[in-house]
Amino acid sequence: MAMLPMGLACEDGKLQIPELPKVDLPSVPLPKLNTGNLVLIETSGGGLQLDPRGNDAITALGACTDLVTYCFEPGKRTLDQCVESVPHCKTSRPWQESDECCPSACTDTYAKARDKGLEPVAAFEQVFFLEPDCFPGVRALLEGK
Repeated sequence: MAMLPMGLACEDGKLQIPELPKVDLPSVPLPKLNTGNLVLIETSGGGLQLDPRGNDAITALGACTDLVTYCFEPGKRTLDQCVESVPHCKTSRPWQESDECCPSACTDTYAKARDKGLEPVAAFEQVFFLEPDCFPGVRALLEGK
């Protein structure tokens, strides 16, 4: 029987994912526009803004990947363990769920990529960032549909 590193709980053979820190975006000390958006980068040709009220497939994908990356700790928790242990979404609209989650299709796609020989970081990048088709609604937003 494998021993879990100190501080890790295990339920049903899965790690208990650490709770994500809560960030109160409207209180982040960044310049704010009249729209309520936070200014992250400002240049003469444009800039980058963050809408702290954002709640869509892309923000849900971000929360899913936050769960994985916040869990991952080399020498303690592997990327494989963290992807396998994230809570699965109960609906096809993860951005409307009460807790952060990842679609089971994404964890399955990650496992298949690993089975094909991709290293953990490469599989994670491919599944969640380069080809995030496992995550409902992301492709449509990326393509402006």
